[in-house]
Amino acid sequence: MLNFTELGHYIGLRPQTIRNKFYAGEFPIPAKRIFSKVLWDKNDVDNYLDKLYKFDF
Repeated sequence: MLNFTELGHYIGLRPQTIRNKFYAGEFPIPAKRIFSKVLWDKNDVDNYLDKLYKFDF
């Protein structure tokens, strides 16, 4: 399970950007609330990233 900071490091976004999009309802990766914590399952993150369009350079 990844928190905002860990998720930011993992996917290359600033944690504040993730936090802003999450609370605005715009973050595409589903999160889980465990008590007062917002956490992402690494498997859910990997599945989302695998579905993104791949560019051939």
